[in-house]
Amino acid sequence: MESLAEKDMIACPYNKEHVMLRRKFQQHILKCREIHKDTVQLLVCPFNNAHLVPEPEFHQHCKSCEDRKIIVQYQTSEPAVLHADTRHEKIEADENWDDDEVEDYNPQVYCAQANIVREPIGMFPSERKAFIKEEERRRRGDNYDEEEQGKSKSRAESRHTPYNPNQQRSKRSYK
Repeated sequence: MESLAEKDMIACPYNKEHVMLRRKFQQHILKCREIHKDTVQLLVCPFNNAHLVPEPEFHQHCKSCEDRKIIVQYQTSEPAVLHADTRHEKIEADENWDDDEVEDYNPQVYCAQANIVREPIGMFPSERKAFIKEEERRRRGDNYDEEEQGKSKSRAESRHTPYNPNQQRSKRSYK
């Protein structure tokens, strides 16, 4: 009776002195194939890529390959029968994703229209203040616009205008 270690070991078809674990076989074959590509010509079995056979034995191997029965069984088995409960009618979609007339999705426009909290990221301080003010106005809705207009008029009337050198000033007469 073979021990567990002997079952798991396999010899390399390129060099019989190379013995390795089955799980390392594919990795080893890639290396050995490159080393012995000019000296040893082996053909790959169509039923199992791990079977590398010399050309004179290839035809006989294909007839008696252990993995052949899996393919033959698949080819000769009856196709699966579809019952009435597994079939369904073709589903027609109402939308056409290939339509070019639809506008592209713009997340900034959507966020500005929807009730989504946005934050001023990567803005200068003056831009940030204006953005926050606009966001407050947007969040509060139409009622806020009317209140803000009333407040801004009273503030504007009480404020003095800053100095503008291009503005014409009235001439005062000093006595």
